[in-house]
Amino acid sequence: MSVSRLLRPLWLLTHLLVVSAMFAMVGFGVWQLRRLDDRQAQNAVIEERMAQPAGPLLDVVDLDDPEASVHMTVHAPGTFDPGSEVYVANRTLDGRPGVNVVTLLELDSGAVVVDRGFLPRRAYLGGEDSYWATPDGEVVVTGRLRTTRSSRGGLGDEVDVIDLTGLSERWGVSLLPVYIEATSGAVVADYPLVPRPPDLTDGPHFGYAIQWFVFALIALIGYPLVMVRIARDEPPGVEAS
Repeated sequence: MSVSRLLRPLWLLTHLLVVSAMFAMVGFGVWQLRRLDDRQAQNAVIEERMAQPAGPLLDVVDLDDPEASVHMTVHAPGTFDPGSEVYVANRTLDGRPGVNVVTLLELDSGAVVVDRGFLPRRAYLGGEDSYWATPDGEVVVTGRLRTTRSSRGGLGDEVDVIDLTGLSERWGVSLLPVYIEATSGAVVADYPLVPRPPDLTDGPHFGYAIQWFVFALIALIGYPLVMVRIARDEPPGVEAS
């Protein structure tokens, strides 16, 4: 067995790269476990907030810190303005492409945006507005509070996200800093379909972590075995290039 061959500069560089790769794999595994911890902590907060009974919108929402009231359930009496409506593109539900219907709800004091739910793309493109008409007159919308994101663009009545600042400018109204993801009170026809509750599973992070640790273990065991075979199989007196 010739060990000296495996101590040549090129092989030393290879050893270093393999060891670095193993450390990286372990690091990726630890990172996935940290993401799992973060997700579980976030899910616990969401579950706690969703478990609270529904309250009046203006009593629940924290105007100074909107994030503090996200996922809490509220009820809001008001009147829908069907002329102030946009569609969030590139949504899916059970594998079907579509849009989310977003409509302005006028309150006694102020206004709030309501995500009324999912509309399949085929119905959106080929149907009449009556398919997803808003309820007439005053309604009481119940749903979960969500916060806004900044839009990267859109085309016509289609937008990429619910951007409350952009919608406020588009419709010329002052909006609350949250929107309602409606669970009742916002639909009178077959569509839109009520939004699904947030995904509170652990996600794929634990499985990904195990994969990275397994890869590192394979390298830890397999690489030395390969090196032993290379050293053992080298004919005596043969110099490695």
